[in-house]
Amino acid sequence: MKKIIIHPSPVLVDTEVFIGENILTENLLKGFCKDLKVVIIADVALKDLYGLKLAKSLRAELLTIPSGERFKTKETQEQVMGELFKMGAGRDTVLIALGGGVITDLVGFISSIYMRGIPLILIPTTLLAMVDAAIGGKTAIDTPFGKNLIGTIYHPKAIFISLDLLKTLPEKEWFNGFAEILKMGLIRDSHLCELFKKNKKDPELIVRSMKGKIEIVQQDLTEQSMRRILNFGHTIGHGLETIAAYEMPHGEAVAIGCLVESYLSMHLGYLPKEIFEQIQELYKEFSLELPKTYERESLLKALFYDKKKENGLLRFILINRIGHAISFEGSFCRPVTLNELESSLNWMENTYG
Repeated sequence: MKKIIIHPSPVLVDTEVFIGENILTENLLKGFCKDLKVVIIADVALKDLYGLKLAKSLRAELLTIPSGERFKTKETQEQVMGELFKMGAGRDTVLIALGGGVITDLVGFISSIYMRGIPLILIPTTLLAMVDAAIGGKTAIDTPFGKNLIGTIYHPKAIFISLDLLKTLPEKEWFNGFAEILKMGLIRDSHLCELFKKNKKDPELIVRSMKGKIEIVQQDLTEQSMRRILNFGHTIGHGLETIAAYEMPHGEAVAIGCLVESYLSMHLGYLPKEIFEQIQELYKEFSLELPKTYERESLLKALFYDKKKENGLLRFILINRIGHAISFEGSFCRPVTLNELESSLNWMENTYG
């Protein structure tokens, strides 16, 4: 696949996105690091695979973080910042995040608050991070109360999507990414669902999904209206991750969330039953089950920390066909009572419990 360069409008987001094979071996990355101290912060699992070689190429310092969502915490953030202070990192330093969504979220957050903001470059290494976590400028750490409850919106200088990195990706991680691609298909671009059925590993899925998210973010940088549709499936999904103590894969939680929120759309009279059945068919190859720690009461408690909640009511993104989230007069979410939600939770428990 030839290199593709996406230039989002610099008026809104001053980020360059590079997609292609082996783009890390070119001089593009070095150009963004010129005259800067470079610190790579990587998932420890990638240290030998990519980290050491990249650090040598860029003459960079290399810090590693343990793998897993449970390390996307204030404690890890403080440890990393302590190391940055010790090595004398200042505003002339660029941080490079190398890893999946945990790394891009965490390092993005650190970049946004260290010295009140230093340059950031993202190199996502999982499909999930490529199509979702690395795009849009959201940074975050988790808390015991819920996922991504502390964070900022801080856009990187550049994002490098090197598709050859996916060659070492385990099959389960592909499905984590597929969950976010299908989400985009359900809320905005039905063609993604058609492509998925034909060839799940078609690079066009990645490019088209990324471009779709960029277009949405450009229209609503601070998530006041349309950008909320990107949270489809995440109200339930984040709740499941929280009660599973972040041991549940994000993609699996979002896949269940998308199905439950599609069912809710049907239950509330917006989505025809035959369309819901088509959506179910899209997920037939996913291996989905509720976490062993699942209790409805715990899930409901977690849901009420959702950032879309307003006036004490949960609000959900709803769809009325594949490829279209409902506007609800520009708010792009609808208040849902616990009574209205009950049948959807019953369906989820009976199907995946």
